[in-house]
Amino acid sequence: MFSWKQPQTRPIIVAHRGASAVAPENTLAAFSRAIDAGADAIELDVRLTRDGEIVVFHDSHLQRTTNGRGKVEEHSLADLRRLSAGAWFHRSFSSEMIPTLEEVLELLRGRTGLNIEIKTIPLRRNRIGIVERCSSMIQQYHAESYVLVSSFHHQHVNLTKRILPVVMTGILIHPLKHIGRSAFQAAHKEKADFIILGGGALRKNVVGKAHERRLEVGEFTVNTRRRFERALRYNVDAIFTDDPGRMIRLRSEMK
Repeated sequence: MFSWKQPQTRPIIVAHRGASAVAPENTLAAFSRAIDAGADAIELDVRLTRDGEIVVFHDSHLQRTTNGRGKVEEHSLADLRRLSAGAWFHRSFSSEMIPTLEEVLELLRGRTGLNIEIKTIPLRRNRIGIVERCSSMIQQYHAESYVLVSSFHHQHVNLTKRILPVVMTGILIHPLKHIGRSAFQAAHKEKADFIILGGGALRKNVVGKAHERRLEVGEFTVNTRRRFERALRYNVDAIFTDDPGRMIRLRSEMK
């Protein structure tokens, strides 16, 4: 079983929203393709529905990747399940629906690692927060060793670590943000294990300084040979890619 703490091969190759180069992002089809390609781990995004269910979806609004409209949080799970989450990509994926996190955990069962990126949502009265719900589900599926929880909203990372101290966590850094001392301070404050940043902000000295502080470094989104070779030179710990099959082949070639 995959472990974020002790991966068998580096860099860890993470399928960004699944194998999203060949299947519609954040669908069971994309996750199955990533498994078939041999991805070490799968990254996905989670949001809460109007009725408090956890669904796998990136955007706050539905329009880009479904035939629905409005915000995810304004719809019940039953409403969302009536939408196609794959027709926008190709008609052969028209039957793909917005999956729940539970469905993905059922699909994976430890066959690959999993990176859950938590999107923020305003808390409503009497609603258990998304972090608490994700943490409960991780425990339910005994997924603590193969899950990494990350977020641009660093308070989610801190709360996850308080609820599940053994789970690896990562702070995401905005692509336009300068990676300096503040990023490392934020990681220390939130008790994160990873800093995950866009390739435009990646520098070799950033990776070196992170490793000195016992932090791992993830880079998104690596889809070309040039970017992969740079990640290897810089000693990046994990790359996030839309095309895990190609990156796995490159990693094998360069061993």
